[in-house]
Amino acid sequence: MNWPPYLLKIRVKDRRHAFALWLPLFLIGPIVLVFLLAIFLIMLPFALLGMLFTWQGGWMRPVVLGIPAICRLIWSLRGLTVNVEGNDGHVEVTFY
Repeated sequence: MNWPPYLLKIRVKDRRHAFALWLPLFLIGPIVLVFLLAIFLIMLPFALLGMLFTWQGGWMRPVVLGIPAICRLIWSLRGLTVNVEGNDGHVEVTFY
């Protein structure tokens, strides 16, 4: 079974300094979901008004089919490493 990433490691190095930051995504995820829910509840009346005045049929199917695609994308992040190198430093982002 494929699980979503649970840790995010960010390493930043420059000529004088280097540090690493470990972020536990399993703790940050619920916090982000609460903020997204708050934003959703604030934007809901505006979205309903927009739908009322500009109703077009057929928008629900892509939205419903997009939710599993987004979940598969997030679950696939596990093992992803992004390295960015420049003249002055190096940044590495790794999902565990």
